[in-house]
Amino acid sequence: MRKSLIVVLSLLMVVVFAVSAGAAEGLEDGHYVAYEENSHGDLVIEYIVERGQLVDVNMLNPFKLNYSYDQGRMAFFEYPYKVLTAENPTKLDVVSGATHSYESYNAAAEMALSIADGSYTGNKYYGVAENFAHGHVLVEITVEGEKITDARLITANPELDDREKLMPAKGADYPSEPAKEFFNTFADKVVENQGNVDLITGATHSYDSYNEALDMAMTQAGLK
Repeated sequence: MRKSLIVVLSLLMVVVFAVSAGAAEGLEDGHYVAYEENSHGDLVIEYIVERGQLVDVNMLNPFKLNYSYDQGRMAFFEYPYKVLTAENPTKLDVVSGATHSYESYNAAAEMALSIADGSYTGNKYYGVAENFAHGHVLVEITVEGEKITDARLITANPELDDREKLMPAKGADYPSEPAKEFFNTFADKVVENQGNVDLITGATHSYDSYNEALDMAMTQAGLK
């Protein structure tokens, strides 16, 4: 029994070492969100850094559980492990049949990890509030200097199937007027306030999730 336990512990140590050995290091702790626009479902990936090391990857959109294209589905499920164990997480080898997926994943890692290591030269930052029941809230801010010059809520593509996990837009037929008003005015208010938007009575859930996503984006931009 004792010998078996030692073997199991040894194997666990090997697995832990394998997962951490190749991961990116020297990064600022935090949650980093990469975004790439795509007509087949906007790519949203969250990279989590703890103690200067990449420790987790969340594939938020599109979610390819039932994706009919085998190579694309396999690339989706394999990516988190591959990026966590890669010597260079931004340059994973392209797999035949999943070229587009891996090119997008490499670009996403480049964006997120360049923010984490301070080398990012872009001016757009993203934050997400996860909601698996009603769709994830995704906020984009554009930053010039230390000022937010633009903001938007990025919503689901209504023409896609169940791969789409972002929050749908709140159109004219949305039943809650306060929630619809908050949705329609949020981006302008972010720029006006240079930060969080005040609560509209009756839109508490929107207030919490939208501002949570905004806080994440602002933190990555160094505004919080």
